[in-house]
Parts: sequence; C-alpha cells; structure tokens
Amino acid sequence: MKQIDEFVNLIYSDVKGKEAIELKQEMRSHLLEAVSELKAEGKSEKEAIDIAISRFGDEKQITKGLFTLFKTQNNVIKNLFRTSIVALVLGLIVLIGLIWNENNNQNRLHKIDQTINSVFSMLSDGTFSEENNKKIISIVEATKEIEYFVIYKNPEPGKGVPKQEIIKNWEVAVESGDSSIKGSTEYVWMDIKDPYENYYMVAGYHQISTLDNFYSIPIGLFIAFAVLGLTSTFLKIKTNRKMLNAFIK
Repeated sequence: MKQIDEFVNLIYSDVKGKEAIELKQEMRSHLLEAVSELKAEGKSEKEAIDIAISRFGDEKQITKGLFTLFKTQNNVIKNLFRTSIVALVLGLIVLIGLIWNENNNQNRLHKIDQTINSVFSMLSDGTFSEENNKKIISIVEATKEIEYFVIYKNPEPGKGVPKQEIIKNWEVAVESGDSSIKGSTEYVWMDIKDPYENYYMVAGYHQISTLDNFYSIPIGLFIAFAVLGLTSTFLKIKTNRKMLNAFIK
C-alpha cells in the first residue's frame, strides 16, 4: 500500500542501513495488521489506512517518541560505560597504592639490612673503640626504621654462652633507641651473633604489615570494568547505533 509505504519511509527518512530496513518492516507490519482489522470491521481501505496512520500519530509525534526512546537507551549505555571506566580507574588507583606500599616495605627492609651489614663490617676486627661506637650509633640513628639497637660485648672473647646469659652478663657496648620496647611482641627482632663470640647484636623494628588480602579489591574492580564494558558494548550494538546517531546527535 503506497500511502503506508510513504508514511513509513517519511518517519525513517534520516535512518539508513540494516536497522532502518528492519524498523520499517516492523512498523509496516503493524500498520497493515491494523488496516486489516479495520477493514474487517467494515471500513473502506482508505478509511482503514487513514485511521491506522492516525493512531500512530503524526510525523512529529513519532519522531519525538523515537528521540525520547533512543536518548533514554543511549543514556543507559553511556552510564554503564562511564561506570566501567570508574571501576577501571579505581582499580588502577588501588593497585598502584598496594604496589607502592609493597615497594615501600621492601625499601624499609632493605635499609634495615644495609644498616646491619654496615655495622657488621665495622666490627669485623672484633674491637670496640669510642670512635667506632659513635659511627655505629650514627649509622643506626640515620635509619629511622630501627626503633632499638644494642650490641653486647663479650667480656671473655671466644667463649660462647646462651642468649639469656649474654643479655644478663655481657657488657652493653653500643645502645641506641627506646630500650623500653626490648622483647615487645609488637616489634620484629633481629639477633646476630658474631661467629667468633666477640659480640651479640640485636635490632628491633615495627612489624611491616602486608596488604596481600587487599589485592582482591582491584581484581574485583577490573572484573566489574570488563563486565560493564562488555554489557555496554553489547547494548550499543543491539540498540541500533546508526539510528541513535541519527536522532540524538
């Protein structure tokens, strides 16, 4: 029916491609079905066509309705996509923060190890001079990570005794930091004994907390990014992109 075809073509005059063909066919089918029903009620073909078209509304009303529908669909898709981007950005921020914290912890441990090794090398000859002791304290205090540091000097070099006896009987040759934290379980303690039994070194520092369990957060955010991103892409394809561009741009 020419009048119906002209009406449908007019409505979708700005829409091209496969989507336009499918939508035209769908609207044409609805109109033809309405015409058939009206003719069965006793209307003439022309009357039936006029009534069927009038039920759809004029061109401006239909275009406005399509515009509203497509704009709503487009907004839903955009919001899903934006949410996926937010999830990605948050995931990257959390991941970078966790990596930074891990690197910071590694640097702290590296500084502590360097300090202990420096002191260990200074005591390689087994002697304790006032100058050496001052240098050791200076090195330890420069490492802010070490809360307490002490070196016990063996009054009888070469003779080994249990740790409890060392702390009780050996002379404190070097001491730095807060001695009140000695033995506290809130701290990690490094004990280094000279193989030649000349001294015993103890260093304490705050436990370094790990955030391994928090890695599930960025993983979850990355999964959300993938799911929302794929969903928005799927919806974009399924909701006639070319038609959306024609009415919304």
